[in-house]
Amino acid sequence: MKLELHRHGIRTTLASVFGAMLLATPLVGDSGLTNGIVMGKVFWFHLSMSLMAIGTVVTAWFGGRKSIPFALPDGLLLLFAGITLATYDWQLDPEPGKLLFGGQLFVLWFLLRYWLAEAPFLKFFFLFVGMLTGLVEAVWGMQQLHGYAYSNHSLFRLTGSFFNPGPYCGYLAAVLPVCLWAALKFQKGMHYFAWICAGAILIVLPAGMSRSAWMAAVVACGWVYWTERIGWEKAKAAYKRYKNATIPFIAIVAILAGCAIAGVYGMKRDSADGRLLMWKVTGKAIAGQPLAGTGLGGFPAAYAEAQGEYFATGTATGQEKQVAGCPEYAFNEYLQIGLEQGIGGLIVFVLWLGSMGYYGIRNRQHGAVGGVLALAVFAVSSYPLQLPSFWMILVFLGAICVTKDGTQARSSALSVSSAYPITIISLLSLASVCLFILQKGQYEVYKRWGRMQTVYNNKAYESVSEDYKDLHDKLKHKPEFLFEEAQCLSKTGRYAEAIRVLERAKRLSGDPMIRYMIAKNRQATGDYREAERELLHAIGILPERLYPYYLLAKLYAEPAFYQADKFRAAAGAVLTKEPKVESSAIREMRTEIKKILEKK
Repeated sequence: MKLELHRHGIRTTLASVFGAMLLATPLVGDSGLTNGIVMGKVFWFHLSMSLMAIGTVVTAWFGGRKSIPFALPDGLLLLFAGITLATYDWQLDPEPGKLLFGGQLFVLWFLLRYWLAEAPFLKFFFLFVGMLTGLVEAVWGMQQLHGYAYSNHSLFRLTGSFFNPGPYCGYLAAVLPVCLWAALKFQKGMHYFAWICAGAILIVLPAGMSRSAWMAAVVACGWVYWTERIGWEKAKAAYKRYKNATIPFIAIVAILAGCAIAGVYGMKRDSADGRLLMWKVTGKAIAGQPLAGTGLGGFPAAYAEAQGEYFATGTATGQEKQVAGCPEYAFNEYLQIGLEQGIGGLIVFVLWLGSMGYYGIRNRQHGAVGGVLALAVFAVSSYPLQLPSFWMILVFLGAICVTKDGTQARSSALSVSSAYPITIISLLSLASVCLFILQKGQYEVYKRWGRMQTVYNNKAYESVSEDYKDLHDKLKHKPEFLFEEAQCLSKTGRYAEAIRVLERAKRLSGDPMIRYMIAKNRQATGDYREAERELLHAIGILPERLYPYYLLAKLYAEPAFYQADKFRAAAGAVLTKEPKVESSAIREMRTEIKKILEKK
């Protein structure tokens, strides 16, 4: 008996340590890597997952559960993973890193299901660690606001461990309902700690100016408070007592909610209009391929083409053209999933979220449900699932919701037991270790790329061009790397090679700079017609940008391609169009075009 208790203690201690390491992922960064704020978290997650997998498979053989619970969310996750793999463009291979990360998330989900069923007290421990990370992030933000810590963005003082205030506030909004739940549910020690965490978050959250995070926090915290302090019975009693006042009350609440939404919209109107345009265009892109989807990583290029088609119809407003961009994300995770994994993938994902909430309510895990709800609301107008920290916390919260306390899952058609739990756990752990090995070499690749960027930014293109060529096969899925590689090739006169690199980048990204650069390289090779076609296509996607008109004017001014009418039209656009932001670059472009006009 003592030996069994000792073994159980070892197993749960390891699970606690490795789980805490995983939950600390948002706090990690590595300045030595390119995009170290994100990639540092990714590599830390992979390392922590491999350690958790090794610890799990070793300790699992010491004894443990006789069965592994299986519920509806498990099946939905399996189905969603299958849809993601089936829709992926394996020939283009746009997101190999996300596939490896997704594989680790898949393993993490089932390892957590195993551990939480084995040791139910881990649920509260993981929620406690989550609250602690929220407290650390809040204090970090306070230090940034008062100048005691550096921000990760040149334009914002408040970023926490993230790269801008949006995701930072979104993470705090996901942790806040957990803190509120703990404060309402427990007494004395944990009660005070939870209120400290909640208070610190509430101090910082308004300063982030993230409307999406505010909405997520209000909805999720409102739901947690309702479940813990009000509930259906009190609501029914209040309705019976104040029946005549119900309709006026609902009307007042609706008016106040409408005023709040209008106020939030008016705070950053251009930003709000930009997101509305993104959602409209993404919806049109989904309608074009509703079943197959573009596959993981297909959003940027598909969005750019859909926006160009929309503007070509002539139905777009001037305001839409003014706020248009070529985003990397849809700023609505549901629409992005609908475009990349198709309508079927979207339905399965929504059912997965809904089933986690249902099981969480049934298992009385209201704090975890509140966190899932906050993430679900935040995902309506932001991009949390494009960042590793949010997927990690979603999996933890979801597993806590779904796993029933006790040693035996509730029997139903959707809850079965495996006769070979050790074998399944071993295979999952082996898969995690394999995924870690597959991405292990990428750490040095990103570190080397970071060193190369220092040389690149100093415009020493010739000295670093071969280094970019060496890493091409390992980083050809990163449009920003391809752009830098092409720039080095172009600056050293290798225009044809630069074009080949940029043509691949164009398939991965909607960034108009890629098309602009293709046009410049084609112009340098004398391929004026193709250069013109690229620039006109870019203008069709973003008609209010001045830079493509500037390039087009210079193209038409070429003696071998001189076209007076087209040149003057392009030059007129450069001189008359109102830019979003006045800058020295705009003034220089206009000065140069004026000089060319004088000569013509």
